[in-house]
Amino acid sequence: VFLLLPGVASAQVQTEKTVIKQVYYDPEVKSYCIETDEDEEGAFWYLCMFYMDKENKALTKALQQALLNKKIEVTYEDYESEDSEDWEMIEFVVLN
Repeated sequence: VFLLLPGVASAQVQTEKTVIKQVYYDPEVKSYCIETDEDEEGAFWYLCMFYMDKENKALTKALQQALLNKKIEVTYEDYESEDSEDWEMIEFVVLN
């Protein structure tokens, strides 16, 4: 017996290469975040790496020095939607 769930059968795995453009502490979500460069449609990837109650300036600087302008590869499922808000990230890999 097989059961197909809506959306699962139609999801397509895609891979996109891009560059990290920002690494910062976001006080709203209390997390260190990575943001990528925009693609042709103006969409970008946003990843919260880990949560902390408050920013550590030394850690912010170290993360920026280590990650800014690094090439990355993002693997995601697009669920056959043109709206990037509907996509689900599977993997985020720093290439260099």
